[in-house]
Amino acid sequence: MKKQTTLILAILFALILQAQTERPYLDIDRSQFNEEETQIQINSNLVLVGEYLYYKMFALSNGELSNISKIGYVELIDKNGKTVVKHILNLKNSASSQRIFVPSELKTGHYKLLAYTKWSKNNTKKNYSSKDIYIINAFSNSVQQLTNAKALIKLNKAETIKKQDQKNNEISISTQKQSYTNRDLVTINIETSEDYKNGNYSLSINKLDSISISSSLKTEENFVTEQEEDTLFIPEMRGQLISGKITNLKNPLNVENKTVALSIPGEQYLFRIATTNNSGQFLFNLNNETDSNKATFQVIEDNKEDYNIKLFETSKNKYKNLSFHSLEIDNNLKFTLEQRNIKNQIENAYYLNKRDSILSKSKIEPFYKSKEKTYVLDDYTRFKTVRETFIEVVNYAGLRKENDNYKIVVYDRYDEKKNEVIKDADPLVIVDGMIVQNNNDLVNYDSNKIESISVVIGQYFYGSKLYQGVISVSTFDKEFKVSLNGDFIMETVLNLPEDETIYFQPQYLNSIDNKHIPDYRRQLLWIPETKLNNSRNSFTTYTSDDKGTYKITLEGYNSKGEFTKSSSYFTVN
Repeated sequence: MKKQTTLILAILFALILQAQTERPYLDIDRSQFNEEETQIQINSNLVLVGEYLYYKMFALSNGELSNISKIGYVELIDKNGKTVVKHILNLKNSASSQRIFVPSELKTGHYKLLAYTKWSKNNTKKNYSSKDIYIINAFSNSVQQLTNAKALIKLNKAETIKKQDQKNNEISISTQKQSYTNRDLVTINIETSEDYKNGNYSLSINKLDSISISSSLKTEENFVTEQEEDTLFIPEMRGQLISGKITNLKNPLNVENKTVALSIPGEQYLFRIATTNNSGQFLFNLNNETDSNKATFQVIEDNKEDYNIKLFETSKNKYKNLSFHSLEIDNNLKFTLEQRNIKNQIENAYYLNKRDSILSKSKIEPFYKSKEKTYVLDDYTRFKTVRETFIEVVNYAGLRKENDNYKIVVYDRYDEKKNEVIKDADPLVIVDGMIVQNNNDLVNYDSNKIESISVVIGQYFYGSKLYQGVISVSTFDKEFKVSLNGDFIMETVLNLPEDETIYFQPQYLNSIDNKHIPDYRRQLLWIPETKLNNSRNSFTTYTSDDKGTYKITLEGYNSKGEFTKSSSYFTVN
């Protein structure tokens, strides 16, 4: 697999440089590469609007967890083949998880949850993994209208809750008792053999309702094949790919080896430079997490006004082979669904008391880290203007003025024998990750809004550009704007991967904890990255005020790529 990945990287790099097409895929014989497929797990296939649908996706290749793709996609599709929810995911250890809040505008009906990677779209038999999802909108009588009026899927009132035990001789799940009271502590013990330690698993505890789903469909569609053109979709092997093209309005042929900058400003900013190929195309690989999705792209050339820049639109998947069916709901379920809906509304009303949290992002270190001299301006006498600040505080950098325009320079005190070409090279000036081409924007900025100024001396090649040093400015409010405008610069909002979530868990250490806050959780526990590091592993949660039968499910792959699923049950009385 490692050799295969290296081969893909080498060929991909060559193809990107050649860039035979401006589409997000390339013409090539794909039979020479390992195929990739995905699998998706869900906590339940029946959800009401206002509830959450939890899922986890895996990328697989040759019967084991895949190390090809680092970006995954999950979409909720309606009966028209329209995407109603789309998530982009960072795949870590070949997997990722998230949850979907089912919006109130969705109609009652049959939906599909699909998972894929750019690389799995090249799989001629298993483009997408699929799960059937049945959504009920208790606020509306409107249902998805299908040309096939025959109800092939029926929701009925069940006399008893059917428990389908899923056992694995290598894994056993147990609790300290079979029956619990409200807000009671539950300890889940999972014993595993050596072969199933250190795998990639999810652990779910979800309430079961007295609802049975019957279908005349012969088999459930676990995979969907959508025949694409005979092309190869580029695998996102290091991160999300963003591509575009520049055109020269005066000299259409002069588009090769031009510099394009991407800035996503913020506390956790991202800055990249790319060089165009002979067609004017550029590509950025976003392999770091940022705290913003507002991006600026700009051409970095002396004659930048001659250029137009645009991004390639992500091609929408054309779902032609998905099959949807009418959903018939038994009238005897009315009370059950009404009660469930009321409890959902109560839970949502106390959302602020039960919010999930976002996992802290790993810090992005700038390329010049450890080589800069940083001036925190509060450590010095503050001056009214940026000009005075550079003169009085910042060493190894200065300002030159030509007519009404300022030019920032970085001095190289180590070598006074640099040739004139290098001496006259401009420094790379960035503010909160935003590259500054007009130095007046920084010089005229309010110095009281600047937190720090960092200076890096020496020559730096970034992309095809040679810079005489670096000036990196950090502001307090991260609201710095450049004054440039024209076709050579564009601002846009990028669709970036979802943040990793730490799911809320209440704590009832004594009887008065959260006493006055209702608790009607149906999903008592969701640990998408469950670690089975030992032969015996324990996990804890608390029951809610919602009485009934709950199912514990452990699901995933061991280190050999072997799938396993085990379950157990308990009741809350």
